[in-house]
Amino acid sequence: MGELTIDADLEHFHLIPKPCVTSVFWEIRDVDPDIDPRFEKEEWFSSTLLEWGRCGKLIAQEGEGLAFAQYAPATLVPRLEAFPAAAGSWVSAAYLAYCFVVEGFRGRSLVSRLVREVARDLVDRGYSAVEAIGDREWAGDSWVLPFQFLAANEFSVVREHPRFPLLRRELRDVLEPARALAEATAQAPSP
Repeated sequence: MGELTIDADLEHFHLIPKPCVTSVFWEIRDVDPDIDPRFEKEEWFSSTLLEWGRCGKLIAQEGEGLAFAQYAPATLVPRLEAFPAAAGSWVSAAYLAYCFVVEGFRGRSLVSRLVREVARDLVDRGYSAVEAIGDREWAGDSWVLPFQFLAANEFSVVREHPRFPLLRRELRDVLEPARALAEATAQAPSP
């Protein structure tokens, strides 16, 4: 059985890689060491699904989650307040919080594939961009996405910070091919 890209919803919550399902870095402003992070993550997922809809993508194979991406409007990502570059209006953009690949499956462009899936979903929902905080000094020990990864996935700096700039990927590149296909389909003669 091949790799499947699926929505990370409550039905597929158990497939989210353990490091992600036990991290509430972006979901809670100040993490109390006495909380149950898995419970809090599931609670966040549940409320976000009800309030906003799909908020995660998974690549799974044979019942195992290989890669995960999580996104939502900035209003549902409380930790953003800790990053000065994130201040401001996010009306037309959603925020990309997590992008993670399980050890042993890295280096296969799975996360880049998920970024494209997130972009397609956001275009379908009327968003014109996706934004993320990048870490210029990322050393593998942070939930802030690596600056180089974001740059390699067509994100550009829109608000500078020495370490944690705000980056944005415009979704026109996703939108234009979809529009062209829709226009071609509308102009095609009926069979």
